[in-house]
Amino acid sequence: MNKIKTSLLLLIIIPIIGFSQNKKQTLSKKEQRKERPTYISVTTGMSLSNFRDFATSPLVYNGVSGYISLSHIKSDQQRESEIGFSYSSGIYNNIFNNHSTISKVRTASIYYSKLYQLSKLSSEKLNVKIGGLFNTTGNFRINGDLNNNAYGFEFSPTLMGSVKITKDISRKEDKNKKFLFIKYKLKQKTRDLAFRFNVGLINSSFRNGFVYSGQSGIINEPNVFDDYQFKLFSGFRMSSALDYTVSLKNKNKIQLSYLWGAYKTGGDLDKFEMAHHTIKFTLLFNTNNK
Repeated sequence: MNKIKTSLLLLIIIPIIGFSQNKKQTLSKKEQRKERPTYISVTTGMSLSNFRDFATSPLVYNGVSGYISLSHIKSDQQRESEIGFSYSSGIYNNIFNNHSTISKVRTASIYYSKLYQLSKLSSEKLNVKIGGLFNTTGNFRINGDLNNNAYGFEFSPTLMGSVKITKDISRKEDKNKKFLFIKYKLKQKTRDLAFRFNVGLINSSFRNGFVYSGQSGIINEPNVFDDYQFKLFSGFRMSSALDYTVSLKNKNKIQLSYLWGAYKTGGDLDKFEMAHHTIKFTLLFNTNNK
């Protein structure tokens, strides 16, 4: 795993020093940035998730949560960048020995991504990009059955290495089709299918110790972050995304995606684990009409 992390870290650095530059580019960097299509991305969806917090219990909680996100995207064949925010909220349940326990979970993430084309591996129909993703995720949980430890709260900042492969599956010309006795026409359509894979290179966490017990409550000086510790190079994270994108005549786009992600913090008795499967629908509004 260390070899994989080292390789992906190099993949982030190499494009920055010019390896992924397209030699055929004639525009200046300023002109390229100006010409690059820019979008505002608005997303809604649903997540099927589960988590386990060994600081309070080894039980696994499962639930469905609503998902929304908002981001700013700049993307063309050579480069792609995105900065955004996502939020999900849901109720998670565990049933053990005929006893049901409820945990209300709120999850928020702030992320920034940068990808560069690998021209050596790309073609007219296939585009390969590599780069990195910085994602900081915060979880806030309320579980009344845990009494004094009812509230759980942590941050998980992660620097990830990324690979994205995009396949152009556009319909270049109109096609006449027939199903039984029904004739219909398929019009030209610009669309693509993309798969992205991310793996954590620098994993970290900011959370408190075993059973969330600090000393601030005892001495009547409440402190939300009492006994919290920041751990660097600790834990594990991985995610992937499959996107189907269709371009509209007005230069906007619609996108249907499936996301998978899983991570855990470091530690022995007090580690936290979470995984999710998300289906989302996105509207991408073109802001420069390129």
